Amino acid sequence: MRIAAFPLLGLLVAAPALAQPSADPAAIAKAGFAEVSGWITKAAEAVPADKWAYQPVATVRTFGQMVAHVADSYTFYCNRAAGNRVEWADPIEKGATDKATVSAKLTQATALCNSAYAKGALPPLFANINHSNLHYGNLITYIRMMGLTPPSS
Repeated sequence: MRIAAFPLLGLLVAAPALAQPSADPAAIAKAGFAEVSGWITKAAEAVPADKWAYQPVATVRTFGQMVAHVADSYTFYCNRAAGNRVEWADPIEKGATDKATVSAKLTQATALCNSAYAKGALPPLFANINHSNLHYGNLITYIRMMGLTPPSS
């Protein structure tokens, strides 16, 4: 029987029955964030600076705004997980969204999250993983429309 692993969900799936889920939700969260944040960071690195203003249509974010939005969300969710009472804010997305500026902010936000995943409250951390995966999916579409290959492919 073939067994497939889904580390983000903490499950091993053996058709047709499910095996026991992992007993360590914190480790599952940390691994899930490492995976998706790694893809997002690699996507940001792979897109040339002159393509950060790319947007498929005028009604959606540019690539740079999308990466900046992710950095803002890391800051929100990981501050919440650390016990800080913060409200949603999007100063990175509303500021300069060039590659150099946003990449530095993404690095800072990722470091904040890595600290939170080491000891933070799980509900906001799992929400962060969900939100990050959602927008990584957007980034995949943008990257493919630019003729590039997403890091997870």
